[in-house]
Amino acid sequence: MGPEIVKHIQECYDEEQKNPPVPRKYGDIPISYDAMTTEWLTATLGGEHPGAVIKSFKLGPEDDGTSNRRHISLDWEGDGAENLPVSIFCKAAHNKTNRIILANGGTHSEVTFFNRIRPIIEIEAPTAYFAAYDPDSWRSIIILRDMGPGTTFCNHKTVLSKTQFTQQFQILAKLHGRFYQSKEDFFSVLLGTRERFMNNVKSLDIETVCGNGFRAAKAVIPPRMFAREAEIWPLTIKSVDRNDILPHTIVHSDVHLGNWYITSKGDMGLTDWQATSHGHWSRDLAYVLGTGVPTDKRRLWEREMVKIYIAEFAKAGGPTISEEEAWAELKRQTFGALWYWTYTLTPSKIMPDMQTEETTLDFIGRITALMDDHDALDSYNDL
Repeated sequence: MGPEIVKHIQECYDEEQKNPPVPRKYGDIPISYDAMTTEWLTATLGGEHPGAVIKSFKLGPEDDGTSNRRHISLDWEGDGAENLPVSIFCKAAHNKTNRIILANGGTHSEVTFFNRIRPIIEIEAPTAYFAAYDPDSWRSIIILRDMGPGTTFCNHKTVLSKTQFTQQFQILAKLHGRFYQSKEDFFSVLLGTRERFMNNVKSLDIETVCGNGFRAAKAVIPPRMFAREAEIWPLTIKSVDRNDILPHTIVHSDVHLGNWYITSKGDMGLTDWQATSHGHWSRDLAYVLGTGVPTDKRRLWEREMVKIYIAEFAKAGGPTISEEEAWAELKRQTFGALWYWTYTLTPSKIMPDMQTEETTLDFIGRITALMDDHDALDSYNDL
């Protein structure tokens, strides 16, 4: 995506504000939560119960980051109303900055996940009632089943048990193994990890943004790592290129702890699939190892976790890989996890604030500690 797409999105947004379309039928995509109508919500959610209609709805508090999020409470009446959801959770790209971010990474990736990939896999992930995007204006919306009060959404302060940390690796291995070198036609719809990265390079100048973020995070970066700052960006490019030439599968791409939840039974589930891509499994493996638990616990459990991943990956359809290969590749992919957070710490003017500074610094500290522990800066010397 280049500057011309950014300009086009801005023009579409401005036109919508002047002449706002009114969503009424199934398939329409609202330009904002305030633009929603009972007619549209009924058409979108009540299809299997044509005798039921939404009398009214109530928007929950605003929650904006990479997407525009809201809970919505629904008041139904009529035949079948008792079978329909009384609350939903929505993720949308309404604001200009959110559309630019999601167009950059491919809004269609999450829509594709819920419409085509999610029905195939048996891993704990939210269920979508409706998912669609407009490829011209890049506005989008995904309506998800409200997980309810028994579900805990994680953040950087969440303390995982060893069993829960293990489940993160098992879930990813199941996803990666199921779609390893897949011939499914939706592969052509998803962006590759390299294409997603290059979109950000072209439109957001992330080399500068990430450099600023790395320097701003000096306090949490191991001194040995920080002293070699000049090597970080060239190795990030090498990491992206390396990922592209290795065998591909479906990768989540953004598996930090804040995108996981814990069910009422204490099991792990994975959400926020908007960065879903095709690429090498080592990207997700490095990322979850570097962010799932604090550094002290990661050091205790990391060898066992990689062994578990290898076994589950082969069981799910992937090839048998050695521990040596897994560690070699995941070390090279730690750079992919790092750039996601250095550019989050110091976003450019056309980017929204995506995470708190506390969260961002915590994850940068964890990731760079993993890189330092395993000499990631020297991981390309033997290629």
